[in-house]
Amino acid sequence: MTWGTISGGPINFFTWNSLYPYNYTTNYGGQYQFNVLPSFLSPAQAFGIQNVFNPFYNISQMMGRFYGMLNPFANMSQIMMNQSAYASGYALGESIGLSTSAQSLGGNISGLKSQLEQALTSDKLTAEQKDELRALRREVEALEDRFKELMELQKYGASNEQMKAGISQLTEQYRELRDKIQAKAEEIQGEIESAAAAQETTTPGTTPTTPTTPTTPTTPATPGSSHTGAAGKLGPLDVLSFDEDILTADIDDESVREITNTIYRKVDGAGSGNIRKYLKEKINEDNVVEVMLQWNKHYAPLYEKADPLGFTETLMDERFMTGDRIVKVVLEALETRLKDYQGIDVELYSVASTQLSIARKELESWWSNEDKMSAAINKAHKCIAILMYMQASTQNAA
Repeated sequence: MTWGTISGGPINFFTWNSLYPYNYTTNYGGQYQFNVLPSFLSPAQAFGIQNVFNPFYNISQMMGRFYGMLNPFANMSQIMMNQSAYASGYALGESIGLSTSAQSLGGNISGLKSQLEQALTSDKLTAEQKDELRALRREVEALEDRFKELMELQKYGASNEQMKAGISQLTEQYRELRDKIQAKAEEIQGEIESAAAAQETTTPGTTPTTPTTPTTPTTPATPGSSHTGAAGKLGPLDVLSFDEDILTADIDDESVREITNTIYRKVDGAGSGNIRKYLKEKINEDNVVEVMLQWNKHYAPLYEKADPLGFTETLMDERFMTGDRIVKVVLEALETRLKDYQGIDVELYSVASTQLSIARKELESWWSNEDKMSAAINKAHKCIAILMYMQASTQNAA
């Protein structure tokens, strides 16, 4: 019968207390829970439910029913009081809901404006692109002014119905403007990438090449890793059936298994939280390739439908604000690890470096594309893993 429950988190006691008689507390598992009864109950029903085991309340109700049988007029008075209480409670709940919606809308508009202002500080934009973003910022500011006017109307007595209609209209305008800005951001990013590619092609003394994803070479049965980190014996390489850019292998190393299993426990279901802190403590250039191979082998298939881009996409689902900040730990470790394999294979090294650069750009972008970053990290990881196997195979042959 509970409509909403908050346990172990920050409580707005002013709002919660204002919901009487719908609010009540419980104590399960040695922890207090702050609960709210469903809004379709009348205040009298809510009060009655909370006092169902109160003998004094039950006696009072019984005496009231007995008295009502003798005096029907008292029953009518009680009905009118109940209706009045219900109307007052409903109006209070509606006002709280409108206030929450208004705060959310105002925050969204401010966030959109902040993103545009941050983008305008970039030195990668042309004057024309900045003019386009300034025009969009003016549209956001106009929407912000309309929102402030609506809030002023509330102060001068606008009804809940009028406020509800105004917030609904402004919310629809915000969504249209947000989609428009996102489309323009993607267009500008495309132009920047095209300009950078054209500049690389025309640079004297260089030969333009198109990076291609390398195929997996035949690997030795179980070569020992050449890296001095946590890696132990390496199993044969393979790719996932639903994404050929995601490389898998068994890693015969207890620390790698422990890290991978712990990450799974933290991200699966409700999890135990603090995943970013755990990654910063455990993931480094010595084990990042092996942990990803182990995860891709044993856990990535479990998330095939929800997270088809594998390890990094699963991590991003644990975000509080932006998942790319969580994956930053993995990206930085891969960037450092790649340097160990310079000179093994120029083409593989170049592809890995390019893909890590793409992922880094998305990480630092003011409008990050998380899917693009995950795909780039997978391709880079695949190249680095192949380089690691090639180096191990060469050293074993020697």
